[in-house]
Amino acid sequence: MRNENKILVKYYRLSLEDQNPGESDSIANQRSLIEDYIKGHSDLCDLVAVELSDDGYTGTNFNRPGIKKLFDLLKKDQIGCVIVKDLSRFSRDYIELGNYVEQIFPFMGVRFIAINDNYDSLFDGQEGGLEIPFKGILNDLYSKDISMKSKAAKSQMIKNGKLCSGSFPFGYQKVEKRQRDQENMPYQVDEEAAEIVRLIFKLALSGKGNIEIARVLNEKKYPTPGTYKRLKGGFGYGLKQNQESIWDSMKILSILRDERYKGTLIIGRYQSAGIGSGKVVEAPETSWFRKEHAIPAIISAEDFETIQKMHPNRKRGKYRKEHHLLYRKIKCGCCGRYLYYKPSGSGEQYNSFFCKQSHLNTESECFRGYIKEKDILDMLLCVIRKQVELSGEIKRDVKKQTRTEANRAEYQIKTLQKEIEVRQAAKAQSYMEYRAGEITKEEFLERKEKLQREIAEKEVRVEEVRNTKEEGLEEKQEIVEALSGYQNIEKLDRGIIEALVDTIWVYDVGKVKVEWKFPLRVSG
Repeated sequence: MRNENKILVKYYRLSLEDQNPGESDSIANQRSLIEDYIKGHSDLCDLVAVELSDDGYTGTNFNRPGIKKLFDLLKKDQIGCVIVKDLSRFSRDYIELGNYVEQIFPFMGVRFIAINDNYDSLFDGQEGGLEIPFKGILNDLYSKDISMKSKAAKSQMIKNGKLCSGSFPFGYQKVEKRQRDQENMPYQVDEEAAEIVRLIFKLALSGKGNIEIARVLNEKKYPTPGTYKRLKGGFGYGLKQNQESIWDSMKILSILRDERYKGTLIIGRYQSAGIGSGKVVEAPETSWFRKEHAIPAIISAEDFETIQKMHPNRKRGKYRKEHHLLYRKIKCGCCGRYLYYKPSGSGEQYNSFFCKQSHLNTESECFRGYIKEKDILDMLLCVIRKQVELSGEIKRDVKKQTRTEANRAEYQIKTLQKEIEVRQAAKAQSYMEYRAGEITKEEFLERKEKLQREIAEKEVRVEEVRNTKEEGLEEKQEIVEALSGYQNIEKLDRGIIEALVDTIWVYDVGKVKVEWKFPLRVSG
């Protein structure tokens, strides 16, 4: 085998649909099959092996922790062989499967083995050129079929009022079916979290707004639903290990509008965005299953209805992703979060940005003022105009320096090539002296090795000069190219900002740092 010094990756995958006791697709059985195969092939036994697995992940995409580690090793050129139970364990997407098996793995020199499909890339053509695509298509169709059946089964469970998800609302904890009492309630109250829910409703009933309530909870350091779930060993609604979460108006509003707190069981609030998609979206309310008094109430029905009258659910218009010029471009320099946009009814010149963290948490070090959108746009326009003015001079400098650097490089290359020719001639002369008996074989080999080493060093140096003769000009050329077409701009638009600006960091009113998408010399 070619890559003896590289590792052997044993990859296992088990999807949620495969998790049936005793089935051959289990991780344990995949491991046993692969281990037996390796024992029967001496060329694999001596390789250093690592195990990577994804338990409970679909094969229709590569959004899997184990496969991502495999790709990281592949990028570092550390893999010599990948072995799986069958092609479907690696991927059920026939396009991506063919891309890796027929192009990427061969290019990287990686041997790929799918045991049950009798495929080993070491023996090209053993299955015929169409075998892999056909099997990939079948796996893809099978996955879609399983996904549709699973979705239909879940829909039927929702219609029957059966839980089909392990999640539960903040303030409750799930009750296992075997532990339920005669009332068969699937949730029980988690008093520690329920106290926070009761406090939120109490403050709302007293007339406090959502931001005021959030500020009170943050001052008292009450955990958010995500933080609380992570503290209890859960995944924390997507929170990373060291990521902090604070209460804000949206978290408060979502709790105040959740009718489950008055004892109504709701199933089927969310659904998959599509077959093979890992995203979920809110399902239409008409498809939800509702049953009143099916779970313990944390808030009385009267209090809940009072809150709904105080916070009417106004239907908003369709959300526009890019509703202002600096959308997802401007962040707080302290917490790193995107700033909130505050349009003004008094005219565009008063539209502003602020960091919500400072309004929600009195201990926050984020800036507490408002920075005007107009001031930022004026600053950006001013900097871009100045740089455009300089780009003409930069372009002339580039042309002049290019000629100078090219002449210098050509001179260096010619000098190095002459030195190489001299050493090649000396090597030939040494051989003639050896054949004439003027020097010994040992002397000839010693001279030859020395001259060959010097020739190799000179040849490397020639390549370095060729590759770097324009070094130092790339940054200037990048500036000129990036600013071409912006000579006469009078006003910024979204296209210009998207093309030139990476991130705008705001540390305080009047204290702004701009990260450009090219190396500007004029800072903001």
